[in-house]
Amino acid sequence: MALVAVGALWAGVLWGALTPPREAGLASAPSPNVASPAQTPQATAPGPQRVGLRALAMAGEPVGLNGSFDRFGLELQTMVLASNNRGETAFYATIRRSQSEEGIFLAKADAKIARIAVAGDPVPDQAGQLIAGFGERPAPVMNDEGSIAFIATLAGGRGAAGVFLASEGRLRTIASSGMKAPVILGGIGVFAEFEAVSLDNRGDVAFLAWVRHGRETIEAIYVARKTGAVHQLTKVAAAGEPAPGGGFYSSFGAPVVNSRGAIAFPAVVKLGPALGAIFVAPAEAPAHLFLGTGDPAPTGGIFARFSERIGFDDSGRVAFGAFINGSGPDFGIFVADGADRRALAARGQAAPGGGVYTSFGAWPVMSHTGELAFVAATDQGSAFDGVFLMNAAGKVTRVLAPGDPLVDGGKLTSLGLYPTVAVASDGSVSLLGIVERDGEEAYAVLRYGLAPTSPR
Repeated sequence: MALVAVGALWAGVLWGALTPPREAGLASAPSPNVASPAQTPQATAPGPQRVGLRALAMAGEPVGLNGSFDRFGLELQTMVLASNNRGETAFYATIRRSQSEEGIFLAKADAKIARIAVAGDPVPDQAGQLIAGFGERPAPVMNDEGSIAFIATLAGGRGAAGVFLASEGRLRTIASSGMKAPVILGGIGVFAEFEAVSLDNRGDVAFLAWVRHGRETIEAIYVARKTGAVHQLTKVAAAGEPAPGGGFYSSFGAPVVNSRGAIAFPAVVKLGPALGAIFVAPAEAPAHLFLGTGDPAPTGGIFARFSERIGFDDSGRVAFGAFINGSGPDFGIFVADGADRRALAARGQAAPGGGVYTSFGAWPVMSHTGELAFVAATDQGSAFDGVFLMNAAGKVTRVLAPGDPLVDGGKLTSLGLYPTVAVASDGSVSLLGIVERDGEEAYAVLRYGLAPTSPR
């Protein structure tokens, strides 16, 4: 079965992709000779840590696999990064001049790069299976313990795929094609494909799956709850089932599990009062309707479409992007806590640091403690020109912009056409961008936050 990407599905139902502003100064071909933190050791002087922007990995940099990093994303796609409060950033990369063409990597706080999984690696708990790749939309996620979950395709079986968890030096299978999928329309199905994984600090893993049930293929959300050393699979919602608030689930966006075990997810609904909605399923209770199309927006008008990915913190707040019909701005970034709904930014409103917002990145991101980050363009630039951060107190500031210097040399020249950010609970922001150093431009994985105290 050909997997229908979440983004392609939602583009025609709930989420209309915002046209990105024209990109200025696209990078030239990356140079393998560009210096990077991993290549140029610099001792960190004792004393207070500095806040700054650092390149964690750069195109052309050796990757330790008889090859070098090529790209940190796929063309015409917004990628997903992961960041935690230990100073770590997980990312996807393609590799040049190596037997492995792609992989999932971890940039540690000491600036060392660890390999989590690459194409060709064996799957320890599935005899004879090898990782073939990481799908059409690679999206590693990570918790504050340093565990990383991801989806990979497998060699040795047509269309085989799985959800995997790398934790404590081990790679474990959470679910894979051919495994039984419990409670689909009152029976048992079989997992076929996967997308959009999420991981909390308890070790629970939520994901979107396509399940074969008889002659049908059904979209469903599952959570694998960690109990001791094992994970127990539970179905959260499935297409065709009644949706809280009326109607039936039709399809889903990316689920998010918080550290209390609750799961939030956007969904398309048919035959209901709201054609699209965000639902929340507490750890020990059925899902309920959190927010629906047609609900009033705090900027005026009503919510019309929601982003395919949302943020969800441990207090139960949900962050999302939404199109709005009626009076006021036509798009904004929002945080909702039940009936309390706040607009953080909206098209046409003044942006911190100058100018007014003109467009936004694909979705906001949120840490488990409530810090929120998003990318936007303003009328002062010809491309995306700001990374904005909401701290735990709710204040929004512009923390990064093209032209900002790197503390270890060079500068950020562009956030790219399809900008990507992640935020940790310490307020650090990880992102993909284009940097210039010694007259050369290269794609890079970057992190803005406290400098590591260990020597680089």
